[in-house]
Parts: sequence; structure tokens; C-alpha cells
Amino acid sequence: MNFTKKLKRGLRKKRGFEIMFRFFKKKPLEIPLEKLKEDFVRLDLQVRNIEKEISDIENRIEQLFEEGKKAKTRSEELTIATRIKTLSQRKQNLQVAHAELNKQIMLVSNLIVIKENEEILKSSPIYDKLIRMSPEDLENALMKSQLDRQNLNEKLMLALEYTSQAMATGYEDDEEIKEILDTMRAVKEGELDPKRAAKRMEEVGE
Repeated sequence: MNFTKKLKRGLRKKRGFEIMFRFFKKKPLEIPLEKLKEDFVRLDLQVRNIEKEISDIENRIEQLFEEGKKAKTRSEELTIATRIKTLSQRKQNLQVAHAELNKQIMLVSNLIVIKENEEILKSSPIYDKLIRMSPEDLENALMKSQLDRQNLNEKLMLALEYTSQAMATGYEDDEEIKEILDTMRAVKEGELDPKRAAKRMEEVGE
């Protein structure tokens, strides 16, 4: 099982990340409008919290590179490099969670638009297609396109048509640690400033 699948499995167990997966047990169009609005507010808050934590991690990584400039021994360098690696991995996990939450926000937002315009949609042929679709197919369609109240039928049809077409190694042998140490040395020698070094960490482990 790859990392993304493992993370998704873990997210399903947490109350804050249940929304998208809950729809597989209940048809999306049967979710009450007020419940959808509550879900949207909760998801939006979770996204904001994750964005703040990612920003905090980036600032801490930059601080650690600054501290690395003063490290006098190999042991001190390894300690700082290990902290940077741990924070970088945490940031990667948060970025995956952030992407998943944004998909859920798109889904819930589109369902809100549909529910608010349900009576109008019921008079069009597209509504029959909506209620016949499996929950999985409908969710996939609604996570790919942003709907709005203008030209709703056309945008919804396009979305539906689009869908239908469609850490455990030793320090010295750890390549990621080695790369972090090399970056730390570049900071020490003045080749990189801590801010640029922290940005470079976004590429480590990809």
C-alpha cells in the first residue's frame, strides 16, 4: 500500500475527515442542506488550521537551518538534520491531507449548489441522471468542477460527462539526512540563506 493510501485510511478514522467517505453509505442528494452547510464550515476550518501548521513548520525549518550554522560537531548537525527531516515529513503529510480536504470542500460546495437549486433541476432531464448515478460516480464528478448558480445545468452536464469519460534507516545511510546535511553545510558556507534552504526541503523525499 502506498503512502497516500495509508494516509487516506488513517484520515477515515478521524471524525474531521469522515465527510467524503460517509457519502458512500448514504446517497449524496439525500444529505440535508443544513448538514452540508455545517460540513462546509467544519472543512473550511480544518483547511485553515492545516495551512497555519504548514506555515509554522516552514518557519521552524528555517530557524533550524539558522541554528545549523552554529553547530560545531557532527552530532549537533545530525540532531538538527533529523529534526528538519521529521518536520519535512510532517509537512508532506499535511499537504496530502490539505489536498484531500480541498476535494471534500469542492464536493460539499457543489452539493450545496445542487440542493439550493433542486426544484429547478428537477424540471430538467439532468436531474434523472443525477439520481441514477452511483454515490461514487456522483462524488467523483462533483470533486472535479466548481459549480455555481449561473449556467448550472450546462456546468453540471459537463462535469458528469467528464467523469463518465473518463523512515526507518540509520542516520549515515539515510539519503534524506545526507541531503539535509549538505544543505546545512551550504548555509554554513554562505552559499544558501536559511529561507532558501527551507524551501529546498520541499523537494526532499519527493
